[in-house]
Amino acid sequence: GLFAASGHGVPKPLASATICGVVLVYVFFGGMRGTAWANTFQTLVFMVLGVVTFVTIANALGGGDSLLENMRRASQAVPEPQLSRAKIPNSVFFSFLLIPLSVGMFPHVFQHWLTARSAAAFKLPIVLHPIFIMIVWLPCVLIGVWASAPSAGFEPGFNENEVLATLVKQHAGPVLGGLLTAGILAAIMSSLDSQFLCVGTIFTEDIVLHYSRKGRFSERQTVVIARLFVVLIVAITYVCSLFPRAVFDLGLWSFTGFCGLFPLVIAALYWRRLTSAGAIASVLAMTATWVALFRAAEWGHNPRFAFPTKPIMAGDMTLLPPLHPVVTVMIVATVVLVAVSLVTRPPAEAAVRRFFP
Repeated sequence: GLFAASGHGVPKPLASATICGVVLVYVFFGGMRGTAWANTFQTLVFMVLGVVTFVTIANALGGGDSLLENMRRASQAVPEPQLSRAKIPNSVFFSFLLIPLSVGMFPHVFQHWLTARSAAAFKLPIVLHPIFIMIVWLPCVLIGVWASAPSAGFEPGFNENEVLATLVKQHAGPVLGGLLTAGILAAIMSSLDSQFLCVGTIFTEDIVLHYSRKGRFSERQTVVIARLFVVLIVAITYVCSLFPRAVFDLGLWSFTGFCGLFPLVIAALYWRRLTSAGAIASVLAMTATWVALFRAAEWGHNPRFAFPTKPIMAGDMTLLPPLHPVVTVMIVATVVLVAVSLVTRPPAEAAVRRFFP
């Protein structure tokens, strides 16, 4: 039957539909506050079960009695090229330092920030955020590295999206495996819900209400419009989930696009001469550059894509080495932002004083 064809597991289309449906329900009925509490619970579940997953897999791969010894054994089994930058040019590797700038550009993160009553509300999150990031990401990274060892049992070309789930299935019992899988689902849903809610808010507030006459839509009608749009986005997300790409490469391209917004946000905060034309031109130029590079990378199928593809030389001197596309995207966004702002009329003095008292 349907489940037998999926190895007696939940078929991927049904699993994706369940995740999208559950998220849709509590976003509809919980709103921002409900989503925030759901995120808190999901993150706690993922952190706790993530640590349990890490310990379980580390002990299984190491085969000893001590966790630290098992971690050492698992790391020693990894081929040397997987533990170094041997496969990545230095210029491309250091380009990755720009990728973290994308986090502050996520619109759903902005929306969460705007719910704070005062700046004092950020004190505790700023202190705890690096700690929680380490708890979440360090085990995931180490497990991914250990999975590249021959002793992990993965054949070359194995679908990297299924590595964690496969390791859980191999080294945990049915009950623990179910709980650990729930932790993985919690991690997925904790970002998905905020993104759905944010997209719906952007559509209603910045497009529908902004470009319609005041009072045209009642509050109830606005909510209905937002919900219908969210349903559309959820449907598109579900269809996209049926055509999976490598998680790492897809994430890099997504973060690259968000990084292109960083120059604009910095300019909006600190540069009095920024104009609306410069901001719009920067976003359009960034988007066009991102699409062009994404297309050149075979729509993400070429994980080794760099731009320029080969070093630009002047005799024996390298003028421009291969770089990750994020560098090109940010340079284009910055240059267009500054150039267009300088050649267009500056903002009115009253507007400048409003934001730069």
